[in-house]
Amino acid sequence: VLLCAAFLSGEKLATLPGLSGFMAVGYLALFGSIIAINAYMYLIRNVSPALATSYAYVNPVVAVLLGTGLGGERLSPVEWAALGVIVFAVVLVTLGKYLFPVKAVVTPCKTEDSRQ
Repeated sequence: VLLCAAFLSGEKLATLPGLSGFMAVGYLALFGSIIAINAYMYLIRNVSPALATSYAYVNPVVAVLLGTGLGGERLSPVEWAALGVIVFAVVLVTLGKYLFPVKAVVTPCKTEDSRQ
């Protein structure tokens, strides 16, 4: 989709990447996807769905922290607060079953004596 949008907007490539560049992208796409889907399937089978899907909230935080640490990006106070809210929410999802345990509901069975 982006390739079509670039073509339609008049973007031009200064130089075409070599075969090794295309092979590297293919390798990352193929094996990165295989590792990611296997890790996700393992989590779905072995932990709660809420915990397994929490990666979707953590990945952007990791990306932003890498950008600030390695890329020299600067964040506003609002962005730092948003990162804190996201991390806090993931901690609540992760520790929720310990902080708010589900209590079993016991309903009495009717016996012969209770009918009379």
